[in-house]
Amino acid sequence: MELKDIENREDLRIVFENFYQKALKDEAIGHFFTEVIPIDLEEHLPVILDFWQNNLFFTGGYGKNLLTVHQHIDNKFPMTYKDVDTWIELLNKTVDELFRGEVSTRLKTNALSIGTVMKLKIVKDC
Repeated sequence: MELKDIENREDLRIVFENFYQKALKDEAIGHFFTEVIPIDLEEHLPVILDFWQNNLFFTGGYGKNLLTVHQHIDNKFPMTYKDVDTWIELLNKTVDELFRGEVSTRLKTNALSIGTVMKLKIVKDC
């Protein structure tokens, strides 16, 4: 079956619901979501969708500073380069399982860029 591209917020919801199913159970990064800053997906998912909908479709609606949010997490429990890489790998795997196309590729490219900035500005290990 040929996969369609990410076209809207509902498609993003599918990506991130599936991503969090993996991430919450992941041995390397799951604790960030369950122990460091326990997330309530009902509350958190709309914020993530706002971010990615704006990031990919320029819709507005996301007003937080992404780096400040992640700096707060790092202050509670330091992130490593490997943690960031695991997040990127899980997200890429999730996107590839569900969607194909220009927007799907852009999501993965933008996630890599965000991860790189996080490594440069927040993560302290080599």
